[in-house]
Amino acid sequence: MQGHCKVILWAFMFCVLLGVVAVLPVSQAQALTIYVDEANPPFMYRAEEHAAGIYPDIVRAISARAGLNVEIVPVPWRRALFHLDNGDGAVAGIYKNLERQKKYAFSEPIHREGLMIYRLKGEFYRETKIEDLSGMNVGVIRGWSYGDAFDSARRSGLFETSEAAGDDQNFAMLTSKRIDAMIAVREAGDIWIKKLELDDQIVRAQRPIYENQTFIAINRTSKDIATLALINRAITELIEDGTIETVISNAVNQAIGLGFH
Repeated sequence: MQGHCKVILWAFMFCVLLGVVAVLPVSQAQALTIYVDEANPPFMYRAEEHAAGIYPDIVRAISARAGLNVEIVPVPWRRALFHLDNGDGAVAGIYKNLERQKKYAFSEPIHREGLMIYRLKGEFYRETKIEDLSGMNVGVIRGWSYGDAFDSARRSGLFETSEAAGDDQNFAMLTSKRIDAMIAVREAGDIWIKKLELDDQIVRAQRPIYENQTFIAINRTSKDIATLALINRAITELIEDGTIETVISNAVNQAIGLGFH
């Protein structure tokens, strides 16, 4: 009889434990590491050892709305992609292309970036299309995909590319005439021109050569892939109530006032 009572008692305690786990907030039940680029202001960068910029702030808004416990880690972009390839956490602020869709599951879009051509004033001839870069040496950020159209033209040899760690290095190469042109996202390029005081030297095309949506990506084999449903629901709500637009505006204003490197 005592043995039977013990079995009943243990079964009761087990059920209670399961009930406690079931009602725990998502933030206590799981933690998700999301990697961002440490050197791509104003979108994502390292500021006093923490992640700052548009995408970290959007991720924070998403995690708060979804009840997710998220750790945002700024690292070199190639290392972020290395973690993503290994199924170790997620990456925010990433472009979607055909090759990546084979390996990663993507969230709903979190932003749309316009890719702009930047050139020296005396050498700018209204370049606005990928085809206008023919024969040039074009500065890009190391490890980046700029979308299927740009990547295809790059592989075909339409133009050469020189890789740098960030837009600031590409602007330095452009002003020293080590490259003919560079590609940068409008917000980032325009802020660097102000910070580096290059207004009298650099010209930006008026229209983007391409617009890329950006996403949060998780490896399809990752144990964290189920969190995408919560993330997507939060993204939809944040877009509908205008929160993401406010987050982006605040992050850009903050970046303008920072002396990031």
